[in-house]
Amino acid sequence: MNSLSKNAIFITTDYTPYFSSAASVWSVRRPPLYQHTDLFPQDGLPMFAADFTIKKIDNAKIIFSALGCVDIFINGKRIGNEEMKPGWSDYTKRALYTSTKISEYLVKGKNRVLAVVAPGWYAGRISGGYYGDNPPSFIATIVNGGKEVISTDTSWKAKVGGPILTADIWDGEYRDGRKTGYDKMSMPDFGISGWKKADKFAYAGEVTQFIGPEIRVRKSLCRKPEYMYIADGVEYNGSYYGKVHKGEENPVYPVKVKTGQKLIIDLGQEIVGRLRLNVSGKKGSVLKVRYAEFLNDSGKKTRGNDGPEGSLYTINFRSALAKSYYVFAGKEPVDYAPVFTFFGFRFIELSADDDFTVYDILGEVMGNDIKEIGSIETSDESINKLISNIIWGQRSNYFSVPTDCPQRDERLGWTGDAQAFSVTASYNADVYGFFRKWMQDMRDSQGETGGYADVNPRVGYCKADDACAWGDAGIIIPYNMYIAYGDKRILTEHYDSMEKYIAGLVSKYGYSGPIPRYGDWLAYDWCENEYCSSAYFVHDLDLMIYMSNVLGKADRAEHYAALREKALKYFRSHFMKRGKLVEKTQCNKILALAFNLLDEDYAKQVADELEKQIKDNGDRLSCGFLGTYNLCPALSKYGKDKTAYNLLLQRKEPSWLYSVDQGATTIWERWNSYTKSKGFGDVGMNSFNHYAYGAIGEWMYRFMAGIEPAEPGFKSIKLQPRIDTRTADELPEGQKNITFVKASYKSASGMIKSEWSTEDGFVYKCSVPKNTIATLELPVTTGKIKVNGKTLAKSRYTVKDGKAIIRLAPGEYVFEQK
Repeated sequence: MNSLSKNAIFITTDYTPYFSSAASVWSVRRPPLYQHTDLFPQDGLPMFAADFTIKKIDNAKIIFSALGCVDIFINGKRIGNEEMKPGWSDYTKRALYTSTKISEYLVKGKNRVLAVVAPGWYAGRISGGYYGDNPPSFIATIVNGGKEVISTDTSWKAKVGGPILTADIWDGEYRDGRKTGYDKMSMPDFGISGWKKADKFAYAGEVTQFIGPEIRVRKSLCRKPEYMYIADGVEYNGSYYGKVHKGEENPVYPVKVKTGQKLIIDLGQEIVGRLRLNVSGKKGSVLKVRYAEFLNDSGKKTRGNDGPEGSLYTINFRSALAKSYYVFAGKEPVDYAPVFTFFGFRFIELSADDDFTVYDILGEVMGNDIKEIGSIETSDESINKLISNIIWGQRSNYFSVPTDCPQRDERLGWTGDAQAFSVTASYNADVYGFFRKWMQDMRDSQGETGGYADVNPRVGYCKADDACAWGDAGIIIPYNMYIAYGDKRILTEHYDSMEKYIAGLVSKYGYSGPIPRYGDWLAYDWCENEYCSSAYFVHDLDLMIYMSNVLGKADRAEHYAALREKALKYFRSHFMKRGKLVEKTQCNKILALAFNLLDEDYAKQVADELEKQIKDNGDRLSCGFLGTYNLCPALSKYGKDKTAYNLLLQRKEPSWLYSVDQGATTIWERWNSYTKSKGFGDVGMNSFNHYAYGAIGEWMYRFMAGIEPAEPGFKSIKLQPRIDTRTADELPEGQKNITFVKASYKSASGMIKSEWSTEDGFVYKCSVPKNTIATLELPVTTGKIKVNGKTLAKSRYTVKDGKAIIRLAPGEYVFEQK
């Protein structure tokens, strides 16, 4: 038995979620420094319990789902190692079930199961009331020896209570250690006779099995503090807020913090998850844990500070409180971490209303437990830091859905960010299952007329759909996942939905494309939104032609080819004059080149114009979300690798290394979210963990390292290392050549390695996995090529555009030109 019993029903009980409101959190004016508001306690969370008897333990498991997030205890122990179970879905259509083996938790005779359900994504502030005003609910079946033992029904006991008094994804968690723990309540001898009977909840959606990796603490990534100090009051430094007076720095455990003092902790890296503490304090005193991405740098309001220099900067969290509180039960040390929330943070502040002692601190990294399969290292340490920032941004934001950011009152599945970064994501990690699940979310949230929502799953304060490049994620991501992994399931599952989307666009907007809502988001030089819509619509149709042919739907491919002709005609009639592009921004040119909207000869001219435009702009980009992720691949598509390197290694604003130089440890929402010269950016939209601009990783894998699929799933491979050939005269001021690159990628067809060095002649090393074949485009730097120590006969390769074209069977190779 692998699914919920037909006898199982959702059960619930009376409960008012924290700050329950369907009102928009983005449309109301927030009081200044809202984030300093205290988290307040409620009466607890819904709990559901039942006793059952086992005579013989035989491969037992519990199959369960929840409207909300659930933790389950059996006989005094929390089961499993997953977090925020069972994950986010569009609850108007679907709830997800999962299962956990429980034989190790059972005893012969009487057992008890206890489920604790927090509002989570279903009824917390993040939902915006979209899923209704119903309290969290739970459903489960326990199976032993392949047979049903017990399922949820109205005979189960229910109560609102327990030690977690308040839980909200945005605002945090309030826990009272004096209350009886869930472990004790889940023991069969703990009295629950006074609990009421559970109520039945008639859930209208379907309940289906969870797919993809689950959320866990990723133990190998967890962080110990790099630096900490005692903050002991505020001293005057001539600024508005003053400066934190530092007491002892890097104190050794146990760290004693007195009343009125605070312990400021720096993990050295922004992470997403929670802080785990071993800590003690006086019974009844309240430990307050605050989280932040940055520290105030000066105490000056003119630099955007919201507190004294050295204190936590949190005003960019907007209305999210982002805190966890713990009430001490006594003087004995306790191990404490919040359960039903997560935070985006690097810095933490600990304080209490009485003395407390800290014995250990760990920053626990949480997220979907996705296997990382790609790596790149270069000769440039700043680029290596950028690569680290890209990976940490992905780790941080792949949290049940691909969130835009993990810290403020948002944390939503924004589609534009996700599609822009999806190729980079597929190189960094095996995200196929993660995106299969999210495409299911997109189908569930799809509008009646076919529109894909801007955020998926939908929420109450962001219901819009059909946005150019955002809604198009429903077309682009399935295509990208198929190309990366060669698995047709995502196309088969999603095809009807994609057809519905395209048909809806045509019926509502003709051939102009999706709604031009966001355009080239956050661009320095704004490209006309309508232009982006038209360009993306042609691109959508190209992908539909390809995917239709992959699935053997030749008639549909012909249908989309006919639509493409009309969409391209619309593009050229509205945005070109006498065969030339009318608008002249970088993004105009980038999209036209990336999406094959121009005749071949004119495309080469536009590539030359783009190269010159970038040069005239100080070797800097000026585009936003849409142009940036397509920029360097479009340049290299037309042989402009030197310009791509100039952009990659640029340090002036806007550039990838600019934020690295400002202290970034992840990718930021804005190029200038913080600058050493001016301070913090606009708090209205200023995330320090926003992965979209990390899409440059795609270019680094595909072109700089040269690993690209020639067939879906890398069944055949294209190796095209684009070495840094800029001469001393061509290097922009302050830049140096990259002299080596080492990359590996565990593809769906096996491990691929690609390494090059120009430090002693030109050396290229590669590995081609079994059952594949590779075509190598090797830059020719001399007239003689050696492979594995022997001269390569000229009959073994052809030379085209300065590259030797060589077919490679599976194996390892070392090519040398000296």
